[in-house]
Amino acid sequence: MKLILLTGFLGAGKTTMLKKLLIEYEGRKIGVLMNEFGETGIDGQLIKNEDFDLIELNNGSVFCACLKENFIKGLAEFLHHQLEIVFVESSGVADPSNMGIILETVTKITGKAYDYAGSICIVDGRYFLKQVDVIAALEKQIIYASKVIINKADLQNAETLQVITEKIKGINPAAEIYQTSFCAVPLADLVKTMKRTAFTASPSVNTWESRPHTHVLKTDEILDYQTFERFLNEIKLSTHRIKGFVQTDQGVFEVSSVNDFAVLNHWIKPVEETEIVLISAVGIRMISDLLRLWKNYFGDTPVSI
Repeated sequence: MKLILLTGFLGAGKTTMLKKLLIEYEGRKIGVLMNEFGETGIDGQLIKNEDFDLIELNNGSVFCACLKENFIKGLAEFLHHQLEIVFVESSGVADPSNMGIILETVTKITGKAYDYAGSICIVDGRYFLKQVDVIAALEKQIIYASKVIINKADLQNAETLQVITEKIKGINPAAEIYQTSFCAVPLADLVKTMKRTAFTASPSVNTWESRPHTHVLKTDEILDYQTFERFLNEIKLSTHRIKGFVQTDQGVFEVSSVNDFAVLNHWIKPVEETEIVLISAVGIRMISDLLRLWKNYFGDTPVSI
């Protein structure tokens, strides 16, 4: 059974890539193992349908010791199904250094082995140069990738895209590099030409101490759209990533923010409550920022954080 890993820092476009893969492989039996860095599964709602098997692992990284056991169980479970291929969408802070050990453990448990085809890493063309020297996991993701997609190329100039390309080549000279927007690459051909990258023993950068602080904001109240938009545009400055769903007086919206770029997209499916995952860029200060801004914009409106 073939296995392909999708990596990329928070908001780079992994879920967009996965949605395109699911369309590409429609009608074929595949498995999807998703991991989100938070206690709630937002991405699963974005891609869920009845044509593939989906296992989600939340509240950590699949390559972090905090969830490694569950990740192994998920991979082992898929080997009991007749699947053509399994795609693993790792969390944005995942370090794939120990993937080789994980696959060996799965084989010992099940007596079966995956045909690991390699890793596709998606980098954010808009923010990569700001991230790569401060986010250790991002460099590790590139090191172990056979394909690197520079996404959001339309938001960057040609000179900077060349600098990004050279930076990636300096980290992994063997990787094939693509420049695109909305992960618009020839996916089926890309998957067919995957090359497995050898794993070398090295310590993982994922630890409980290094993991970003994550908070989940929930409320049952219907919020004023314009007020929420102002709240979002201020709290985003304290985050790496925001995702979720909000109930407003103008309907339900999908919330998506990467660094200082935030959007609200109409969501046609019903949701039970407003539920938003925020991944901090300011450490533990995030909780005080959230409480202060919620009070400023929504007063005594009930909320749990």
